[in-house]
Amino acid sequence: MHISKDFFIMKNFPDFHESCFDITEYNKTFEQKNVIIHAVAKDVSYAEHWGPLSLKCTKKGTEHYQCNGRFYSVDKDCYLIFNNGQYYSSYIYSNIETESFTINFSGTFQQKILQSFINDPDDINDTKNFEFIEKLYKHDELISSLLNKLYQATIAKQPDVFTITETYYELFENLLLQQTKLRKEIKKVNAVKYSTQVELYKRLNYAKDYIYSCYMQDISLDKLAAVACMNNAYFLREFKKYFGLTPYQCIIFQRLKAAKKMLETTSYTVSEICFAVGYLDVTSFTKLFKKNFCSTPAEYQSNNIKKSFFTC
Repeated sequence: MHISKDFFIMKNFPDFHESCFDITEYNKTFEQKNVIIHAVAKDVSYAEHWGPLSLKCTKKGTEHYQCNGRFYSVDKDCYLIFNNGQYYSSYIYSNIETESFTINFSGTFQQKILQSFINDPDDINDTKNFEFIEKLYKHDELISSLLNKLYQATIAKQPDVFTITETYYELFENLLLQQTKLRKEIKKVNAVKYSTQVELYKRLNYAKDYIYSCYMQDISLDKLAAVACMNNAYFLREFKKYFGLTPYQCIIFQRLKAAKKMLETTSYTVSEICFAVGYLDVTSFTKLFKKNFCSTPAEYQSNNIKKSFFTC
């Protein structure tokens, strides 16, 4: 749906396998326009392909991305940023429909904002080489309120071009502000040079995002260190130093967090939830859950059902 010379809303995922599909022309759309992709699917996948600066979200369900050995699962609790020119693959595979929502920024739009918004040479010396930190971000008021505003604009019968344009500018500026705020987090990394701190911060978050996205799998220290491109001992030491948890403790935290949410929001049995979050022994899972939440999974689920009943 063309809404102006600079903006385009895509309501369906393209079919790369169609005989008439032209990937070059498809990419030109993203190079020349700010494209919003708002589409729904249960089963769709794309091999590695080029992409512009983009912000990946879902309003419902989970969409998965792979990039340079890294793996990201995007759900309604987080969003993912990929830089302009990044290559990645993606897929949705679910029993329920996943509502995908992606904001894409054209290169021209990105440079226009960077050149006008950033005047401090200490912030960005070369706007053409400026990069965002690629990782999963938790939703917050700074970014997510604007994402919701754009989402509402795309579901309107007649999208308001002025609202979308204005919100796009504000969103990009807030993304830049967010990256500035990240400096405080980056400087917590133990390294002398800021450039080294940035690189270590990225690598440690590659591993953390992998845990967030793949906690239900059998994750080894070797695998996480490889994702972070670090040797095992150095990775283990730096991960614990920065996040305050060992990688294994982080995996346990993510599994228990997911189990707790499933007990609150689904009718799955304790055994089904145990296996779904990556545990093979229900007894061990029950003991671990009780140790952390002071009740067994069954007790927690029962109490949650009662609360839901009285709330209705």
